[in-house]
Amino acid sequence: MDKDMASRMLKAVLTLEAKIGELDVLVSQLNDEKERDEYVCALGNVIGIISENFVRRIVRQYPELDPDR
Repeated sequence: MDKDMASRMLKAVLTLEAKIGELDVLVSQLNDEKERDEYVCALGNVIGIISENFVRRIVRQYPELDPDR
């Protein structure tokens, strides 16, 4: 993948992370603790997949694009 595509993909990931943050806020408002914990776990899985398979993969190839820098 070229650097321009990698940069565009990371920007899309950041947009997606904002939406996941919205979901997290909603999940935290659930009254049923078991249900809330299940959703928290699911969101954690989604975040992990995005982080490992998109962000880290791209940053290994283009360290200068690391959004945490």
